[in-house]
Amino acid sequence: MPVLVDHAKTRDHIAELACGIVATEGLHALTMRRLAAEAGTSRAIVTTYFADMRDLVIATFQWVAARQAARFEKAEAAGLGLKGCIEALLPLDADNLSDWRVTIAYLGYAVADPELADIERQRIDGAVVRFERLLVQERGMPRGSASTRREAQRIVSALLGVAVDHSFDPAAQAQPRLRKAMVERVLGGSLL
Repeated sequence: MPVLVDHAKTRDHIAELACGIVATEGLHALTMRRLAAEAGTSRAIVTTYFADMRDLVIATFQWVAARQAARFEKAEAAGLGLKGCIEALLPLDADNLSDWRVTIAYLGYAVADPELADIERQRIDGAVVRFERLLVQERGMPRGSASTRREAQRIVSALLGVAVDHSFDPAAQAQPRLRKAMVERVLGGSLL
């Protein structure tokens, strides 16, 4: 009887392992051989799921992007509001820190590749739409207005900046006052 393999689950598992390598050692440490060793399998198995390194990098980034989107959606569904959704995305724990380190590595890779840059642009646009929705619901800002969109874009830009800044200072993340300060930096003085 043939062994049934869930290809999507296996691909996700390999992408998760790749995230661990990138988050701790950087993108330069990610090789098919290294990933196969991490997965306890052969390089041939890894290349069954990923055509090349570019395919692997994209899948790794998309795996992280899906985790970040799920965190936002979970915070939103729990009714945590704008501040809670921002906090859910910031590098305030080991998993979020790992995801941000992968994101930072990906951005460096995507800067010279228009297709990869477009993937990041779509992710940012999706975040803007999510924050626009929260601004309408929580702050009563007008739906579909330029001012609401600009404020959502400002929040996303500030979130990216604060997350990158604090991804390089993980020791400070455990401090409760820093959590509040990070969220306040993202929100800015006008919306507090």
